[in-house]
Amino acid sequence: MNSSPMYNFSVMSDDLNEAAKQALELLGDTLRKITGPLADELGETLGIWARHYRYKLGIKMFQKTQRMLEEAGITPQAVSPRLFLPILDNASIEDDEDLHSRWAALLANAAACPNTVHPSFIELLRQLTPDDGHLLDKLYNSCESKRGRMVTPWVNVITYAERERRVAAGENPEQSFQNLIRLGLIQADYDVDERRTKVKVTRGGKATVDAELERHYDLAEFAFRFVRACRAPKTIDAAPPGTPLTPGTATPEKWGA
Repeated sequence: MNSSPMYNFSVMSDDLNEAAKQALELLGDTLRKITGPLADELGETLGIWARHYRYKLGIKMFQKTQRMLEEAGITPQAVSPRLFLPILDNASIEDDEDLHSRWAALLANAAACPNTVHPSFIELLRQLTPDDGHLLDKLYNSCESKRGRMVTPWVNVITYAERERRVAAGENPEQSFQNLIRLGLIQADYDVDERRTKVKVTRGGKATVDAELERHYDLAEFAFRFVRACRAPKTIDAAPPGTPLTPGTATPEKWGA
């Protein structure tokens, strides 16, 4: 394996300090495995976007990703440029700690098992706010615990009085819930209300049905895959022998700075 540094620091901005440069060199081997054929050109690419702010966030993501992979005992694979580059680009402008950690986990899972990260996950994560992400985690955890898919904005059933109290206190997940619907992570489903169903038969034997539909919301199957891909990959020891690696269930908060 080529042990020479994978970055050409001469093309980077002068405001990059020596400590940041050394940090990137320490990550060189992991990044070389992840970036594959992009390794030789990545230094020049970094030189284009590596202003101090974005550079620090990019390095921070690589550090989180490396830590996730090392603690899971996973040797990273090369990540397709169509995944790696937009993940890097978005993480380098994400200043929310929780969402930033999700970008790191997305890269870690892509490096651990590429098939677990669908390209659309990048756009989904890009359009989440911190409140969206927190609500999605709560809904996912609730569905996992009750082994179902039905969800509500408040996660659990609450009274009207409780809802009003929490709204007055500044809590209102309705907007985030609607955004998750817009993104397709939550889907509407309809059931026939049998208690309000009437069947009428005319003299000619023709039957008509008068029924009301009840609407509820389910967490989409795709959402389960997305949430798992935004969490740190499982450790090798956590899976039974011969089980393919899949995204894990460690909470993203574990991977904060």
